Amino acid sequence: MTALPYKIAHQLRDHTPWLWNRIEHANATLFLHRYKDRLATVETEATKMAEPFEMVRISDIPAEELAAFFHGQPEDLYYWFTPHGFDSTDIAQLQKNASFLAYALRHEGQIVGYFFLRCYFNGQCYFGRLVDCQHTKQGIGTLMNKVSFYISESLHLESYQTISKSNIASIKSCAKAYRLQPVKTIANGDILYKNCKL
Repeated sequence: MTALPYKIAHQLRDHTPWLWNRIEHANATLFLHRYKDRLATVETEATKMAEPFEMVRISDIPAEELAAFFHGQPEDLYYWFTPHGFDSTDIAQLQKNASFLAYALRHEGQIVGYFFLRCYFNGQCYFGRLVDCQHTKQGIGTLMNKVSFYISESLHLESYQTISKSNIASIKSCAKAYRLQPVKTIANGDILYKNCKL
């Protein structure tokens, strides 16, 4: 179903980072070769969809600024959101990864949201998003869901994500942008979903 089974991918990332980095590099090279020509056009349209917010690739933002954004969020928020490291060193590595499509939404110069598509050259991707704690309940999460789904559909990528059964707010937000099709329950109890058209 995915480039690597979900459990194995997380074990490699957490326990053998040197091997995970090699796999990530190979995947990024193959992904860029397959999708580079379409990506620029898709990003242009996605940027228009994100208005009135400014959608910015994380590679165009200092890693220290992104790290400050993540560290400025309440600790309990990361109960739901742990897709990667949040220090500037971790972020700098992600900024170089061509298959990690990640963006910030800015409003009046301030980062109010962050979302990513971790893509695989075989035509699949994973979604993730985070809304700034001071800008919740303003429709930003729903907007990021719509934009990320547009990107995946335009690139003809099957998209997936994991959500805790207890994270009702995220489930409701996703349901406004696409249909969540349960695939399986993973080891930590979260549900792996495939994102499908409404």
